[in-house]
Amino acid sequence: MLVFALASFVVAQSLFGGLPIDGVGCNATEGAVEHVHARLQIYNRGRAVEVPQGVGIPQGAGCLYWIHTHSADGYIHIESPVRRDFTLGQFFDIWGPELSWTHAASATAPHGARLAVWVNGKPWHGSNPRDIVLRDRESIVIQSGPPFAKPAPSDWTKL
Repeated sequence: MLVFALASFVVAQSLFGGLPIDGVGCNATEGAVEHVHARLQIYNRGRAVEVPQGVGIPQGAGCLYWIHTHSADGYIHIESPVRRDFTLGQFFDIWGPELSWTHAASATAPHGARLAVWVNGKPWHGSNPRDIVLRDRESIVIQSGPPFAKPAPSDWTKL
């Protein structure tokens, strides 16, 4: 599944390299109007699923999307020239893999079940995980299980 997720990531970014994706632009420099950091952790039956480095930074396009990652630690950077809400669904559209109640990258809910979603340590029960708004210093954990992993604490001092 990791190979599929990485292939989806490369295909999505090379197909759209620089074109807006889901209303999110790709500019030569990081925007300065909106600056938000959120953290995404995904676990598939207790094992961490990597959120890759370079999501939203297509090679050779000379730009970076307003929503992107710099490293493979799950920290999502929003550096936008406009102030508005950005969602987890937009991040996944830029990244490439599916996000729904039954799939998040390579994490898949057991048959007939849903993924467990927590935002800032509290269960999230909205209509669709794609709708989660990425807010500053927000921790989002998505898990399929059992078993369930204990998420790593977020370290906001390194951003």
